[in-house]
Amino acid sequence: MNLKKHLDRAEQALEKGQPDFAAELCDQVLDFAPGEHRAANLLAQAVLACADEKSKLLGKIGSAPAIIAAKFQKLIRNPDGEASSMRRAFMRDPHSVDKGIAWADALERAGYAGAALGAYSALSKFSGAAARAAGDLAAAQGDIVDALDHYQIALDINPRDTAAMRSRKNLAAEQALQSKQYSDETASGLDTDAFRRAALGEDS
Repeated sequence: MNLKKHLDRAEQALEKGQPDFAAELCDQVLDFAPGEHRAANLLAQAVLACADEKSKLLGKIGSAPAIIAAKFQKLIRNPDGEASSMRRAFMRDPHSVDKGIAWADALERAGYAGAALGAYSALSKFSGAAARAAGDLAAAQGDIVDALDHYQIALDINPRDTAAMRSRKNLAAEQALQSKQYSDETASGLDTDAFRRAALGEDS
């Protein structure tokens, strides 16, 4: 399977207003490569774009078997099977952002951090919890800028999200310490430990 070709077609279908076809293509890729970041991101976008086209009631009924399967896979400690089943549940109930988050969580626990980040990132427009989770994963992968962006999205949705606020503050401090604007001459007389504590608010 040519993954790039499939995903390029999925992206084009999404742009043309064909989310069902885009989701189908991404689903095929994820069956073959469950950790594919771009596939997870595009699938989540496509499923969310389908939300206006399907009945909420029919979506809930249709997703019930997949939810049961996911619970069973979790019970027998098969995270790959759980993630696959939760993906099906989400696709059958596109109104449920919670099912999308459950799928992303299952991906993360299965060891597919890249795919989990892709899914959380697409879901972040609709959920502060998803945005914060995307920030945490981006930070863990060393992408400070992406992490800060997602924490900001979480705070835009919920300004009282103390976890996102704290994580953003800590990362901003790390970014300041790593910034190239501090030359060796400037830093020579700087107490970096004191600066770190002040930036993180530990001296207050």
